[in-house]
Amino acid sequence: MSTRTNVAVGRPTIRQLEYLVALDAHGHIGRAAAACFVSQPTLSTQIRQLERHLGVTITERVGRGIVVTPAGRELAERARAVLRDTDEMLEWGRSSTDGLGGPLRIAAIPTAAPYLLARMLAVINERHPEVLLCLDELRASALVEALVAAQLDLGLMAEPEAHDDLAHTIILEDPLLLAMAPQHRLARQPSVAIDDLAGETVLLLEDGHCLRCQVLKVCRSVGAREVSKGGTSLATICQMVAAGMGVTLLPTSAAPIEARRGTGIVVRPFSDVTAKRQLALVWRRRSPAAPLYRELAELIAARLADANSGSAPSPASSKPDVGDATAAG
Repeated sequence: MSTRTNVAVGRPTIRQLEYLVALDAHGHIGRAAAACFVSQPTLSTQIRQLERHLGVTITERVGRGIVVTPAGRELAERARAVLRDTDEMLEWGRSSTDGLGGPLRIAAIPTAAPYLLARMLAVINERHPEVLLCLDELRASALVEALVAAQLDLGLMAEPEAHDDLAHTIILEDPLLLAMAPQHRLARQPSVAIDDLAGETVLLLEDGHCLRCQVLKVCRSVGAREVSKGGTSLATICQMVAAGMGVTLLPTSAAPIEARRGTGIVVRPFSDVTAKRQLALVWRRRSPAAPLYRELAELIAARLADANSGSAPSPASSKPDVGDATAAG
């Protein structure tokens, strides 16, 4: 069956292209409409108008539902490219002076957002007071997809891999600390070695967190017993540590909150300097605001370095008590 239809005069609207992309992503009229904050009839009507504009059948009915045709999927990919170019045009307009203006969409991974985002935003507001900050929290894979699709302007993530469409600047070296209950055998030491984890039960975040992968590498190098118990956040994992269910590796940036005095957790630095992660600010390489984003990343890195310069973990006492929480910021 041919997918060609009669072509109507005129061009498709940006909104129609957004509806097409949503329909392709969700594969369901109702879910696509909800994602676009419109009614199902509105989205269906606009898709039909788009079909007439383009002369291509975008959907076909199968049973009681609809599916996107192969031609529709090809059009959705082209629509994504158009929307990316449109967003970049808007970015160019907002960044064509010395400062950013308008909405600035930022997302951070869950193991960094609660601990670093506020400090980042202070620098952004100081350098670009006209921006309207729009914040989100996404796991690394979703964050990268959103950046590439121009749904985000900036992302904060750990250990970014090389990507043709993305650029990044490292803003923080974030050493990992061993977090444990104060009664733990290693809590009496001022620092610990990676080999000290041998035989320990190390609690992990659930699948999908990049920190989980980093901790797994450390555990498997020394034969530690890694355990996943459904920890959805560092806060949850730390509560499990305080309950004596095991130990965990905690980023230094998270320690002032998760291992503060009174939490029932102590932290000790590793003598092995390789036990760390790198946090980076990431953006689209083609973005017209890329030079401003790089400048921001360098300013944030300098500010974080200044804040951390005098806050290295202090030595542990020989007899730590329940309230002892040696942490670095």
